[in-house]
Amino acid sequence: MDHWDYHLIADLSDFHWFDRHFASCVCVFPPLGEYNFSLAPWRSLFSQGEFYASVKLTLITGIAAPLLALWFALSLLAWGYQRPFFRKVEALLSPILAIPHAAIAIGLLFLLSPSGWLVRLFSPWLTGFDRPPNWITVQDPYGVSLILALVIKEMPYLLFVMLATMKSIKARESLQVGQALGYSRFTLWRKVLIPQLYPIIRLPIFIVIAFSLTVVDLALVIGPNTPSTLAVTLLRWFNDPDLSMRLMASAGAIALMLVIVVVLAGWEMAHLSFSKLSRAERSNGKRSGLTDNLLRVGVVLGLLCLLNAFVALALLPIWSLTRRWRFPDALPSQWTWDNIERATPLLMDLTVNTLTIALIATLMACVISLVMLETKRHSSKGSSLSKPHVFDWLIYVPILLPQIGFLFGLHVLLIYLNLNGDLCAIIALHLMYVLPYVYLTLKGPYLAYEEEYLLQANRLNHRPWRNYVLVKIAMLKPAIFTAFAIGFSVSIAQYLPTLIAGEGRYSTLTTEAVAQASSGDRKQVGSMAMLQAFFPIMVFWLAQFIPPRWTKWRLALDALFSKKNRRNNKCSV
Repeated sequence: MDHWDYHLIADLSDFHWFDRHFASCVCVFPPLGEYNFSLAPWRSLFSQGEFYASVKLTLITGIAAPLLALWFALSLLAWGYQRPFFRKVEALLSPILAIPHAAIAIGLLFLLSPSGWLVRLFSPWLTGFDRPPNWITVQDPYGVSLILALVIKEMPYLLFVMLATMKSIKARESLQVGQALGYSRFTLWRKVLIPQLYPIIRLPIFIVIAFSLTVVDLALVIGPNTPSTLAVTLLRWFNDPDLSMRLMASAGAIALMLVIVVVLAGWEMAHLSFSKLSRAERSNGKRSGLTDNLLRVGVVLGLLCLLNAFVALALLPIWSLTRRWRFPDALPSQWTWDNIERATPLLMDLTVNTLTIALIATLMACVISLVMLETKRHSSKGSSLSKPHVFDWLIYVPILLPQIGFLFGLHVLLIYLNLNGDLCAIIALHLMYVLPYVYLTLKGPYLAYEEEYLLQANRLNHRPWRNYVLVKIAMLKPAIFTAFAIGFSVSIAQYLPTLIAGEGRYSTLTTEAVAQASSGDRKQVGSMAMLQAFFPIMVFWLAQFIPPRWTKWRLALDALFSKKNRRNNKCSV
């Protein structure tokens, strides 16, 4: 701690009267005999040197990762939008979006560690290493590996959101007009399109920032340990056998929430300042500029991040099928199925728990979202559908609040209701995080649906519920399938909700993979991470594969049943 920190602690320790006369941040925990308001947890928090180191590391990783992810995403978009080859890059986004955070982190661990595949690829012919070097390439004290993992996970999400908003800013028309006037592609994006795009994607950027500041599973696998990020430090304090540590951890959770507010406010102030400073440069009429090189560099770095992601994911099945892979061999010398067969009983139990929770939570989220959107449509008659509803604001609360503090408060409620360790409690907490993503995915297509189709169906045959399912839901099935796939992948990736609500009684592929990541058994961890990545990718593929063929299959099935009925009628005659 520096000189200011010690003065702050000394000043707080002198204000005992403040504890007795003012209701500040609470220190109420009846099981420990704490019934009064007090600043004691805050004094304990500020006296912890680890707290300041954790906050510093959290700020470094939580600000650097969104900045880099936004830079790379904008660069790739400016480089490839409306170009034929970029469709292949767009097709690669869905698998990365579907991969849970822990699987990405474990794959990067296999790739970047001192004995990882990247060092093996260049050894010994280039590096001269016959043994793994004594390097700190993962879990480094500066959080570089954690920043890389966050960028790999966040950049595809931001790029996906940007692609969905291109029509609203008329990007295609602007590109045609600007290039006809002689502007280079990157200059046109920098001066015209990016300033229009940012206000639309502000909320997704804020979600990414909040995630970067509060992520736990990624930080546990590939982040620094001494010190760790503030979210991981709080998790350790909450799980400490000394229950009095929970008071300090609660104060730390409030501090983390304040950190999020300060960072978001600082981010927005920085954006406003940058917009004012760059206004003259954007309107100077120059057809190109040196700052275009930032976008060119971002394209190269963004493509390297995507390449790292796919190589890291490819290492998961390789390790799960490895019998012998000695350093510095680039590939295993012996392969086997024994690793998967030996782990099959455990993997089956984990898979059943994972799929049960994910399927139930996602189905419930889809039904609730459809009900809320239909309610909003009915309540908005005569007014604009784009007008925010109360539910539209509340839906963001679980995404923006830090999980580490929010969930431990709910854990106390579950204990009070005697629901802790229950499967229903796990599903409820998963639903709380799945619902926002499903609702936001369905909101645009559902509210843009042309209601005249449903009205005509009801005029021809007045069966509202039947027509709602067979007409409206049938026409919206691509959006519903996509929302289901996104919700399913979000549920698969949940670590803290499963850990806190389940109390270790229900383990999933995610919780077990994170727990085993530091065990050194790469074969078993690779098997878990491979399954963890397989199911979301499969559901995303089904979401793309089924809707275009649904009508064809339904008509073929109807024809088959009709033919069978005619045969039965002939036999009866």
